[in-house]
Amino acid sequence: MNEQLPMSWADFRGQAGQLYDGHAGILGELGVVIESLAEDGLRIRLPQNPACVGDPEWQVVHSGLLMIMLDTVCGLATIQKLANPAPIATLDLRVDYLRAVPASQDVFVTGQCYKLGRNVGFAKGIAYTHDAEDPAAIANGTFMLGTAGDTPPMAAALKAAGR
Repeated sequence: MNEQLPMSWADFRGQAGQLYDGHAGILGELGVVIESLAEDGLRIRLPQNPACVGDPEWQVVHSGLLMIMLDTVCGLATIQKLANPAPIATLDLRVDYLRAVPASQDVFVTGQCYKLGRNVGFAKGIAYTHDAEDPAAIANGTFMLGTAGDTPPMAAALKAAGR
């Protein structure tokens, strides 16, 4: 998969099955692209988009959109970390908003799963504009592992692609 990056969310969904239909369709609608996808995590980019403005007076990105992106990358990073990818569900996601994101700038979000327990995965994420050392938001999440009987298409595609 890495040789085809960056790729659109629609292309990723096409390769990974239909897991995101009805779940993260907003990412595709807003033009989110996957910048990097590796065993230790991933990075997505939201190009500047007027539809993302949460406060028209201040022209900043809506904080709820940052939360959606952080939840998505942390969840995907958790699936990637599993030896046998399986369904997951967000148990808890704490997001600390550190600064506003100007709507005139692209937003990057990285996610990494740093620990897998028997039933729970632990992941962290960062949202930033130009420099990951100056984050706009940071997240820590816990994800329940193996939430359904069947392996979802996206998890199977990640495994087939060598994660």
